[in-house]
Amino acid sequence: MEQQYCTRIDHSQMPINGICLDPNCHSLRPFCNQCIQLLHSNHVASLISFEKTQSWIKSRMNSISEIKKFIKLSLELINILQFVNNFQEKEINQKNMEKLQISQLNLLANDLTKIDHILQYPNWSETNKQLLEIFQFCQTMKNIHYIESNKDQPENQMNQNAVKKIFLEQVQHQKINIKEFLIDKYKDQIQQRIFQQQFGLEKESFKQQEFPQELEAQIWSGTRFIRTKLLINLQNNNEIQYILDGSIIRRYDKINDTSRRPEILTNLEQIQYLQWKGDFGNNNKKIGKWIATWMGNTLDGVGGQYTNDGKKYGKWKELFQNYWKEAQVYEEGEYDNGLKIGDWKYNYQDKIINGGIYNYKGEKNGQWTELSKTFWDKSQIIYNGEYKDGKKVGRWVIKYEGVEIGGGQYEDYHPQNILSQEYDYKSTQQQNSQVQSQLSSANIKDNDGITNSNKIGKWIELSEGFYCNSQVTYEGQYRNGKKIGRWDIWRKKDFDDKIKVQIGGGLYDEEYSFKIGKWVELSEGFWDNSQVILKGEYKNGKKINLWSIEAFGQLIGGGSYNKEGSIKIGNWIELCDGFYGAAQIIQKGQYLNGKKIGKWDISYREFENQPFIQIGGGVYDESASVKIGNWVELSEGFWDRSQVTFNGWYKNGKKVGRWSSYLKKNYGDFLDVNIGGGSYNDQDSLKVGEWIDVKDQFVDFQQLVYKGQYREGKKIGSWMEIEIRKNQTRGIVNYDK
Repeated sequence: MEQQYCTRIDHSQMPINGICLDPNCHSLRPFCNQCIQLLHSNHVASLISFEKTQSWIKSRMNSISEIKKFIKLSLELINILQFVNNFQEKEINQKNMEKLQISQLNLLANDLTKIDHILQYPNWSETNKQLLEIFQFCQTMKNIHYIESNKDQPENQMNQNAVKKIFLEQVQHQKINIKEFLIDKYKDQIQQRIFQQQFGLEKESFKQQEFPQELEAQIWSGTRFIRTKLLINLQNNNEIQYILDGSIIRRYDKINDTSRRPEILTNLEQIQYLQWKGDFGNNNKKIGKWIATWMGNTLDGVGGQYTNDGKKYGKWKELFQNYWKEAQVYEEGEYDNGLKIGDWKYNYQDKIINGGIYNYKGEKNGQWTELSKTFWDKSQIIYNGEYKDGKKVGRWVIKYEGVEIGGGQYEDYHPQNILSQEYDYKSTQQQNSQVQSQLSSANIKDNDGITNSNKIGKWIELSEGFYCNSQVTYEGQYRNGKKIGRWDIWRKKDFDDKIKVQIGGGLYDEEYSFKIGKWVELSEGFWDNSQVILKGEYKNGKKINLWSIEAFGQLIGGGSYNKEGSIKIGNWIELCDGFYGAAQIIQKGQYLNGKKIGKWDISYREFENQPFIQIGGGVYDESASVKIGNWVELSEGFWDRSQVTFNGWYKNGKKVGRWSSYLKKNYGDFLDVNIGGGSYNDQDSLKVGEWIDVKDQFVDFQQLVYKGQYREGKKIGSWMEIEIRKNQTRGIVNYDK
């Protein structure tokens, strides 16, 4: 039968993929060229109109407080509309016009021209509600384009019925007229994409392009944490390698299940010492009994069973997330179909700490006692409070060594009331929580069965690095989960002190929770012997202008940020990682648009009343801001009893060729003693050939080094531990070739 083309004279009602929008018309005719051209013209005109509205909005952002919420949502909408315009300009052809349902976008743009009329409404709540509906529909259309562009990628396996329920409920709530054929045609792809975007569940597949990765890890020296950088790389045989200064300290055997993202360890001791042992099934998933070993020794009772499809079940004893020699904590309980259920407990120093109960959905429920995620021997922090369907509710208390030192209130969780809340941009996230409670089978929560909870009212919180020598707390107000108003930083010198001293703080914006105005902050590694304070100004959450760095009450460094904020410019004096009383190290150089360039010097002093003496440094490339040429670097554990430096060459940010290790016996010595070193290859910056490595905790009274052979970053053969002061061999370790 001969195909008929659109011959409508009145193009005010445009057909969608051959279906006319006129309810009295049952035409199934495709677009004609005239329709396409008119459609595109109308859409572009609508976008131009919207850009004028955008200018109107921006010009009044700071002067009309009543429309702040409207502006916030509008700016998000502008970004999507710009995306829509860009891909339409690139894909203006018959096939894509029909596939992407551009006529729906044209109708949307026509609706946007009504914004000027909407702004005349006195009811701003209704205005924001209408704009939210436009925003959500536009986001849906953007998702469709993304789906079409990526339709050839493998689909995730998921509970289709549950996801369909989410999508249809969202459409009904938004009150948007999406044609039935659109849902039928795109429902699987739309369900998949919306599910991933709104709940943050991107496909956890194995991706080569994600590597190499750089990871920052910490080493406990006995008095302080020392930060170090690890490189995580992926070989062509799907082997993951952890590389520390050119030495491969851990490697996985070939990854069996490439359909899932491999677990990346972030705890340095776990990287070095932890191994899991068990079998894989025909589907390359873990099956049967799995056990854990630490430094080659089986950990008593640690492990459990996997089903044939790779899910944990039955009784399990697991390592605490932050498990290491100073945090030997275990978690014990039961799994069902991969979900934690029933009663779970903590085991610390052979003492049982009752945790709480997981419901049949794998969500925490009822009263709980939780250990902080960074719990360890010198930071025994515990949280007490209530969960309701995986969300924290009511009063929560923070205790340190059994004494209450902080806490606050979470808002009650009432999913049935969420849709009645005020319409602004944050309501889109709150809607997700409501839908989330309906989707137990999809397991939409974090790894510990916890969903987001909003803090409200006054809170006393602990600093991220809180421990016995760094008892720092933050006090202030929350509104709907956001910090507002004045927040103060307090410190107690000792655990038994009843008086705490205010040492910093500043203001958060009441509307957007940005840091604003003058602030006094603490360095990341603040502790008793490293009392480093930063002072400066924030604008809309970004650091601007001059910031100073003080240590032990003295001005010691600082520099400037640009006017836009948070980009370092010009000359800077910075404190090196781990700066403290016995390791007062600074570096001095220049920034260009947030990147180090040119010559940077590293200097050190032994006491506060002494001048800084340059003992290291080198050059950064002007364009790429990577180290080049000859460098003298300090060991990561450098301090007055361990003045070890390394001297060698960088090429495009990678160590190459011969590097030597030196020891300064006394402060101010200009004659260094060579105590070790070796060579890096040019391709991967991996150690090769004969090396003498300096022990991590090298000190003047126990000067230990290790001597042996590397092959492409791997230790091979016999390695000797030598005490260089006495020239004595302390032991020998053999490595596989």
